[in-house]
Amino acid sequence: MKILLVEDNTLTVELLVTILADQHYTIDVATDGLAGLELVNSFPYDLILLDVMLPNLDGITFCERLRSQGNQIPILLLTAQDTVTNRVIGLDAGADDYLAKPFDLQELLARVRALLRRGISTLPPRLLWRQLQLDPSICEVSWNQVPLRLTPKEYALLELFLRNPKRIYSCSALIDQLWSFEEPPTEDTVRSHLKGLRMKLRTAGVFEDPIETVYGIGYRLKPDRPSEGETKEKLKNSELSSHESKSELNAGTINEIWERAKENIPERFAVIDSAIARLRLGKLGKKLRARAEQEAHKLAGSLGMFGSDEGSHLAREIELQFQPGMKLNQDQAEHIGMLFAALRQEMEQINPSAIPELMSIQKPTESQQNHISKEAVVMVVDDDTVMLDALKSLLEPWGMEVVTLNNPHRFWDVLVDKQPELLILDVEMAEMSGIDLCENLRNNPVWSGLPILFLTARTDVETMHQVFAVGADDYVSKPIVGPELVTRIHNRLERSRLLQSLAEIDALTGIANRRKSTQELSKLLGSNQPFCFAVVTLDHLKRINRQYGHEKGDGVLSRLAELLQRMLYSQEVLGRWGGKEFVIGMPGVSKTEAVRRLTEVLKNFSQLEFTSTNNIQFQATFRAGVAQYPEDGGDLQKLYQVADALLEEGKQTGRNRVLG
Repeated sequence: MKILLVEDNTLTVELLVTILADQHYTIDVATDGLAGLELVNSFPYDLILLDVMLPNLDGITFCERLRSQGNQIPILLLTAQDTVTNRVIGLDAGADDYLAKPFDLQELLARVRALLRRGISTLPPRLLWRQLQLDPSICEVSWNQVPLRLTPKEYALLELFLRNPKRIYSCSALIDQLWSFEEPPTEDTVRSHLKGLRMKLRTAGVFEDPIETVYGIGYRLKPDRPSEGETKEKLKNSELSSHESKSELNAGTINEIWERAKENIPERFAVIDSAIARLRLGKLGKKLRARAEQEAHKLAGSLGMFGSDEGSHLAREIELQFQPGMKLNQDQAEHIGMLFAALRQEMEQINPSAIPELMSIQKPTESQQNHISKEAVVMVVDDDTVMLDALKSLLEPWGMEVVTLNNPHRFWDVLVDKQPELLILDVEMAEMSGIDLCENLRNNPVWSGLPILFLTARTDVETMHQVFAVGADDYVSKPIVGPELVTRIHNRLERSRLLQSLAEIDALTGIANRRKSTQELSKLLGSNQPFCFAVVTLDHLKRINRQYGHEKGDGVLSRLAELLQRMLYSQEVLGRWGGKEFVIGMPGVSKTEAVRRLTEVLKNFSQLEFTSTNNIQFQATFRAGVAQYPEDGGDLQKLYQVADALLEEGKQTGRNRVLG
């Protein structure tokens, strides 16, 4: 269970973190209301412990904002204002419970357990998997009634799987659920904890591993064996329930796609038939041959979606015969004619009511939608409209925005307009090949990093070598399989977002680096709205590094970045431009207000005490220069020059000040 503690009293924070950690809870801490609200919007929590009197945003307003967003996380208010009026105000604002300071720790823990039970009221008090039992009320795990000794993280992992037996968790999802945002581990660390848990369970006699690895996706609780009575009941209803779960997503959709596909098939057959007839006469031209190849290619890609693997294979064979490198003669014409006749016969046997493997994917839960896609924009380029319709129907239930394009000539316009996170390309298209598009993208400095996944009916070594040589990230063979495609897209999106984060985030402070913050500041300039631009630099960093060590200097920089981050509102920009220098963009803020806010940060920062490795106490200060757009300059470089000149003035007059 993950708890957010929003409290500005350091002694209270230390006490509660210690007590709650002993109960195997994972705790994140925010020391002001705005920081707490940002954490709630970024990470999943099971409970919020909230002080009423907070800097930047008080607890009552915090509750009101959270509830106005539709967020129903349980909230326990903690306050020294123990009057009936204050309790009523807090509960009316959306709090679930109220505890007055000073409070009894046992009462606090009891209220925490009660609120957590409300969120999971449908679950049994004891969590079971065969003879494995977890009792949350006493934090005990046993196998065949023999207690097991688990570490806090092993206990938390097992509890999470037992509480959510049907959910698959990737390593990143486990990190979000069970670790504090201030101490995120590597995925190898997560796997190490899982390995330790499995070893302890095996040592205790749990010879069948309760944690199942779903390769390419993550981990889940292995389904328990049902009792004899449950087995009979499930056998009785399995056919109906299986049909309903699949049909919920696709019953109407697949028939609509099939009806549209049937409209195009006669025209495609006519082109192939005409090409065969011209070949028999020895008069097949390049244009008709190329078109026959394209129509066969489209049939090969789409027929498998409607349960006709044989039809897809026959169309693929016809496509290969019409390719430019093949020598065609009278014998070839007869062979292609036989393939085409078999394809016609196969088409008559297609039964679209039997949902094929592409569509055999259950409707995702809301949490799966959020975790897999996070509102990802996926662009699909294919000249086969049937394939586009099928992919749109498959991916949109997972929360993805699917942009389809069947005219490659409009590719760049749509790409720039929609800004996709991932691109799916067909290898062969009539107007322009996907390979050419991929090569052009990889040579474009703006789009060279876009993840590209190819769809192709070709699985020969030459084609695979060709797509990867031009820069493809992955490929999926046609006819496509729904779960495989969703998994591959998910993996590519996660990898892309990780690489993007590494490229845009300063490793030391966790804020935007020079590249990312410059982009965000340029957007502020492009809006043509007045804003303040500030440059902040830490005083005497060299001296701090020399006297106390570079590690302590890094700690001072990180603490300064944290304080600056807390000062910002949602539309404001903070970045580290290198060394001891930070920049800030504050839209709609006057120079006077910007100076006032930074002066307040300076006051708080200068009061902090840092401790060296030799237990020597020291303090630090910064100076800042504030420029106003457009009065002080019409571009970023000019604004920087004005702010930097103010920094130099501050250096000459004693540092430890904000000038504007």
